[in-house]
Amino acid sequence: MLTNGGNKSKDHSCFLLKSKDEKVNKLNLYRRSWMFGQWKILILEGDAKYHRVIIDECEKARKFKEIWLGSIRATLTDYKGDAWFLSTPKFGKTFFKELALYKDKFPNWQGWTFTTFDNPHIDPEEIEDARRTMDNLYFRCEFLAEDVDLTGRPFAYAFDPIKHVRECHYTDTEELHISFDFNVDPITAIASQYVDGEIRVLKEFRLQNSDIYELCDQIVAWKPEALFIITGDATGHNRAALAQGNINYYSVIKQKLSLADGQMRQPSANPAVKDSRVLVNSLLQNHALIIDPSCIHLIEDLKYVEVKEDTNDIDKTKDKHRSHLLDTFRYLLNTFHKDLIHLKIFEEPTIEYYPVIE
Repeated sequence: MLTNGGNKSKDHSCFLLKSKDEKVNKLNLYRRSWMFGQWKILILEGDAKYHRVIIDECEKARKFKEIWLGSIRATLTDYKGDAWFLSTPKFGKTFFKELALYKDKFPNWQGWTFTTFDNPHIDPEEIEDARRTMDNLYFRCEFLAEDVDLTGRPFAYAFDPIKHVRECHYTDTEELHISFDFNVDPITAIASQYVDGEIRVLKEFRLQNSDIYELCDQIVAWKPEALFIITGDATGHNRAALAQGNINYYSVIKQKLSLADGQMRQPSANPAVKDSRVLVNSLLQNHALIIDPSCIHLIEDLKYVEVKEDTNDIDKTKDKHRSHLLDTFRYLLNTFHKDLIHLKIFEEPTIEYYPVIE
């Protein structure tokens, strides 16, 4: 069951068909609801029974399979009711895609696929603009409703060394962006600039058995006169990360590099891996982006780091020393360049519980 339960709405009722001949009614009795995006999936209990259930945005519900099999399916039994499942497909294997295959297994199941081009209310030029700025695989999934499977692929599946790796040089008239990752061994950073519409990754810093103080010393020694703008891992705000008094990584960076507040652009939270994966590949495919050949470890990360099949998180188990330069790259693009692509970044769904309404 679905209800339009946006943050500003106080109406927690759900819309459904009580019988095949009645108009849509509001049901005000429910038990629990799972929040995702602007919708709630309602868990109905007791003797609820319906002719029709319509579930929208199925792929955004973390417990969609549990909800359907454990609660909603039983409410259709008395009337031999039907269910409609609506959603844009997600990458990989999902329960929504499993249901879509039922049309080939059972005679009473049907399925249809529509692209965004089929929506008469959306300007086709807007879709073409998205095609030009998104990576091809994400566009096919989000706009063409194709079953795209990215499992077994590297995180940066749009990375092409021939296209993206070539010598680039520092320009003293532009800001120098530094992105940090605060892993203990190694501790890492990358330096980049945005020049004439081109993202240029100039240098990587990767120190083993070292600390933030030495890393900052190396950065300053490399370009002492640069106008530094800082971003990186949001965990650097954590004061427990350093044992030397009431400080954190970013306070050390600010002091060591003699920075003003306006030069600190670190995020309050790290971007979700799935969102930054879309961002990274969209920029690799559609925007001018080059990496200096000296960035050996970043190039290796872009070539070899993969995501886990079950969670789509970065797989850090194969090599604990790998993926840290990739993290600096993700943070860099998210802070300084995410406005270059035509993309809405969605927050992870959360779960909320509501009191029983008698």
